[in-house]
Amino acid sequence: MLDPTRRVVTRAGQVVDLSAKEFAILEYLLRNRGQVVSKDTLIQHVWDFDADILPNTVEVFVTYLRRKIDKPFRKSRPLIQTVRGAGYMIRGDDD
Repeated sequence: MLDPTRRVVTRAGQVVDLSAKEFAILEYLLRNRGQVVSKDTLIQHVWDFDADILPNTVEVFVTYLRRKIDKPFRKSRPLIQTVRGAGYMIRGDDD
């Protein structure tokens, strides 16, 4: 669960502490649930337009995010899926 108003993320009833960038990445992926989001698209929507961000930076932040929202919840299905050569996605509810 992501509450954009309060900027709070919970999974399995536990609050997950995220940095501002991690929150923004998760929020963007959730808003585009079921669609593959490229690294370039994440850069355009999460970072400032004048920031010089490399695709590797996105990979690093997604790794941090996975450590916080997937690793502690091993019994649950991983939330963020990598689509090799294309980007990342969060599957729809019926996937």
